[in-house]
Amino acid sequence: MQNGMEINLPELVKLLVNKVWIVLLAAVICCSTVLLYTVNFVTPQYEASVTMYVNNKSNQEGNAITSNDLTVATKLVNTYINIIKSDRVLEKVIAETGASIGSSSLRKMISAESLNDTEMFRVTVTNQEPELSAKLANAIADIAPAEISQIIQGSSAEIVDYAKVPTTRSSPNYSMTGVLGFAVGALLAVAVIILAHMLDVRVKSEDDLLEICSVPVLGTIPDVLEIVKKTRKQRN
Repeated sequence: MQNGMEINLPELVKLLVNKVWIVLLAAVICCSTVLLYTVNFVTPQYEASVTMYVNNKSNQEGNAITSNDLTVATKLVNTYINIIKSDRVLEKVIAETGASIGSSSLRKMISAESLNDTEMFRVTVTNQEPELSAKLANAIADIAPAEISQIIQGSSAEIVDYAKVPTTRSSPNYSMTGVLGFAVGALLAVAVIILAHMLDVRVKSEDDLLEICSVPVLGTIPDVLEIVKKTRKQRN
């Protein structure tokens, strides 16, 4: 092992098998530490979402919806999302809900995405208070359509679904956190064991001596303790 830091895979596997208890202990300790930190210091977050539909001019006039209408509506989704995240809309949402936050803080709570590349999109508000996340999301749904109509002439947004107060947290995921903590602890223990083994330059066997010397081994000093143990076992 010491000659050129060669890696003997069977030797490493045997080493890890013999020290598997250390790997498991490190994994359990790391998992427990991460979970305790998450439970005590990470604030749970809750998500509330509203679903909206892009309504373009031809739809408002009652004409049949064409593929071109759908294409235009799909392209407008990103524009609608940017309008919803503008100070113009967010300041009115804050005034409507009475939330004690600024527009920049509210913007960080908002995420939005198109649904399967269609003219429908979802706006999600994430907050540590489930009631407030739903209240803000629904305020966006009430205020945004009128603002969108004023900015984009002949286009509007329709509400498909209002937000409900979330009953379960969106983060953190304790199960996933525990699994990641366990895996990280195990990997760190394996890395330390292998590194310590590779940096250990002591001669522990005849094979180690032969790797650094080209002369044959003339004799070895027996391990007295091992001989005594074997003798006792034979007598018993």
